[in-house]
Amino acid sequence: MTSVENDESGQKHESGSSGFGSSEFGGDLTPPDHYDPFETSRPIPRPTDTGPIEPLLIPSNNGDELTATPLVKVPFWDRPKPKKDWYWLLGRLGSSLITLGLLMFLFVGYQLWGTGIEEAQSQNKLENRFSEIAILSSATSSTSLAPSNSEPPVTTTLAPPEPIVVNEGDPIAIIDMPTIGVTKYVVAGVQTADLKKGPGHYPGTPFPGELGNASIAGHRTTYGEPFRHLDDLNLGDPIIITDLMGRQFTYLVTNQQVVDATDSWVVATTDRTKAILTLTTCHPEFSAKQRLIISAELDLTQSDIATSPAAIYADNNADTTTVPSTEVVTSEVATTVVTETTTETTTTTTAPAMIIDDSNNSESADALSRGWFSDLSAIPQTLLWGLLELLVVMGAWQVAKKYRNRIIGTAVGFIPFFIVLYFVFQNVNRLLPPNL
Repeated sequence: MTSVENDESGQKHESGSSGFGSSEFGGDLTPPDHYDPFETSRPIPRPTDTGPIEPLLIPSNNGDELTATPLVKVPFWDRPKPKKDWYWLLGRLGSSLITLGLLMFLFVGYQLWGTGIEEAQSQNKLENRFSEIAILSSATSSTSLAPSNSEPPVTTTLAPPEPIVVNEGDPIAIIDMPTIGVTKYVVAGVQTADLKKGPGHYPGTPFPGELGNASIAGHRTTYGEPFRHLDDLNLGDPIIITDLMGRQFTYLVTNQQVVDATDSWVVATTDRTKAILTLTTCHPEFSAKQRLIISAELDLTQSDIATSPAAIYADNNADTTTVPSTEVVTSEVATTVVTETTTETTTTTTAPAMIIDDSNNSESADALSRGWFSDLSAIPQTLLWGLLELLVVMGAWQVAKKYRNRIIGTAVGFIPFFIVLYFVFQNVNRLLPPNL
């Protein structure tokens, strides 16, 4: 069925009851075969020639024939400088943090292994020095006590051996802790340079074996970590000290405690009738917040109290009140003293061990509480070596730039860089707590 309709222009159109364009609602809406508004039926052109692939950013249907050229790698030195924007700033910040992290990693390696190598070398030198001093001490002692041919032999020794004058950093004893497997040479002094060599004796305290509180400090995590396992000592464990005169003093552990870094009373002499040994180190490990204290008392069943000091500091050498006389006593005087004033002689012999010098207690307290940045003299040296390190890096960069080869610059600056870095770390380490 068909119908004739008039449009607005007056033309007549025939319309059917079905088909595209039917006026009836719900009629056939299928588009004709030639209807393709999006040109989806156009065949995709396929390349027929072989050659380099065109860049993706260049459209393939622009109608221009492009001549593809092979990519050429631009040398590092000819690359354009990046724009200094926020991306550039973030990139430089990231590179700086990575470099700082690598330097900190190297510093930790120096702390754990490099300082241990230094301490081992120092201990070898101390061993040779200790043997030399001990031989000299025994030779001097035998010479001063030997009677002359013109005089009768002396049956009683009134004068003890002469103490050996030592400077800070010299060996004064050997400490042996068999429970934790530690045997180290003890040096005089607790300064940073002293504790690098081994455990150090507090100058303001008595020497081991004497009456009073003989105190020794040592590293716990660096420079051979001699006191790393002090907390493994139990009550009754032995600590054996051998001094320059070859005398051995066996102490037994009596107490273990943790105190604040400012508690200097642990190295002070509170009982002058006992021979006490105190060992101090940082606590906890890798921290200088507190101090671990090990106290021990001389076992009188195995050792005798020292009647005279084995050594004396050079600064105290002028003080003759604590140093016994070493003059050779004639037989006549000796006979008189032995027969008439035996008790007096005994008192005079033990007096030097009873005399405790408290004038240096403040120095011992400062050494115990010394923490971060205690050695301010290390700051200018650290800055100086750091500046030299920067010059080494800049010099290597200039060499690489001159020869347009970064491998050559790295090879030139590799060895100087690590040599200077070693001294940088060495001075930075001086800013840490001495017995860390």
